[in-house]
Amino acid sequence: WNVSKRLNLGFFESVVWTNSNDRGFDINYLNPVIFYRMIEFETGQDAGNALLGLTGKYKYNDNVNIYGQFILDEFSLSDITGGQKSWKNKYGYQIGAKYFNAFKVKNLMLQAEYNQVRPYTYSHNSVTLNYAHNNQSMAHLWGANFKELVLIGRYNYQRWFGEAKFIFGKRGFDFNTEDDSFAYGGNVFTSENDRPFETGVEIGQGINTNTINAELQAGYLINPATNLKGFVYIGFRDFNPEANKANLVSSNSVWFSFGLRTDLFNWYFDL
Repeated sequence: WNVSKRLNLGFFESVVWTNSNDRGFDINYLNPVIFYRMIEFETGQDAGNALLGLTGKYKYNDNVNIYGQFILDEFSLSDITGGQKSWKNKYGYQIGAKYFNAFKVKNLMLQAEYNQVRPYTYSHNSVTLNYAHNNQSMAHLWGANFKELVLIGRYNYQRWFGEAKFIFGKRGFDFNTEDDSFAYGGNVFTSENDRPFETGVEIGQGINTNTINAELQAGYLINPATNLKGFVYIGFRDFNPEANKANLVSSNSVWFSFGLRTDLFNWYFDL
């Protein structure tokens, strides 16, 4: 919905359901009235998992865009207003800004973005109804139970280009031990029924882990007709959990690469 020349809003609803009793494609979910969730209540909570959302973008001026998203996986007004940080407060949001020709430097783009998703968002008491497909989360790669700050800078000068990207994150992992096999809300492939407590749920619970990802890249456009580029890339990753487990160990890595690449068809328009 183009509210004005500067403000754009979008609303979305997504439903995942299971093929229980071989019912196949449930035509009830094709109801064209968005946010009309009586169908889910009628068929039962184990029959489907509905998510509601809001997106928006505001053009502050010709060089600055502000954008955001909000996702609601479950709504219980009494738990939200109760102030006890209930596990039912399953939501996430994103807010960011892009600055084109930053500081009056032509072709310099700066971007800052913050993402946050509370524990148990995108999960369900029936694992088959989580918000995932083919063993991959359909939302954020980290699933849920995280905070993330993304900083990006891109610059082009004639045929030269450069890019810097920094990601700072806080995540919570499950212990996965005999003494503690609870689901702390980060892994969408676990049942939310396995949670350790009802209230006091916070982002980073479980094994609190801080991560840093940094990337620097520079290159030269050799042939504009085929988008042939020469590039040099260096990446750094620091993974620092509070407790080391068999599949969760503190580590840091550095990658360095250089080469040639070509993009004959560039279908990526999200600049």
